[in-house]
Amino acid sequence: MLNENAIDEAIDSGKREIHDAINAKRILSLRLRRQIWRAMVDPEDADATYRRRVMLQVLCVRQVQHLWDRAFPNDGRAEEMMAITEQLIRRQIFPEEAELQSYDFLNEIYDEVENYDSITQPAVYVADASVHTVVSACYRNPDYNTFSTRTDDDELLPDSLEPSYACASAAAGALNWQPVEETDVAARRAFWLWYLDEAIPTVLAR
Repeated sequence: MLNENAIDEAIDSGKREIHDAINAKRILSLRLRRQIWRAMVDPEDADATYRRRVMLQVLCVRQVQHLWDRAFPNDGRAEEMMAITEQLIRRQIFPEEAELQSYDFLNEIYDEVENYDSITQPAVYVADASVHTVVSACYRNPDYNTFSTRTDDDELLPDSLEPSYACASAAAGALNWQPVEETDVAARRAFWLWYLDEAIPTVLAR
């Protein structure tokens, strides 16, 4: 059974961080997101915990998928990652096959994109988020995204971007470490407030 009070408290902590005057970049830290994820773990229902985790990541990708479509119109590879994620949830594909396909896609994108600009860079972040959503869906253990003690998203670079962070970076056009002058701060703030106010309640209601 979920501890709804713990979830609400964690979400409120996230909102306070976003609105904090000293947080000029409007970052929602990995530390506080992990606090929310831990509160969303149901110790009595590992499968429901798994589904909530993956569906939250899917919603994040959907929220910024238009940035992929803008850069790569009529290119269905990001959508294919979402289809593979659904197959994993339904146990219709082997995780090893899914993970291989997802990394093939990411390697293709890195090979194809030569010039990173305001159009292509956000799209690459969306691709990265879709790939790591597939990878997340390959692992059904409920503590998959909660066991780590890392508190800074940029500690995961350059090998991995957590999906919600990759999506926030797509919206903002910049990673957390990049200067505020290079960042669409309003878009990052809007993404994280959507994450807290809409995305999380949506997956909890399912």
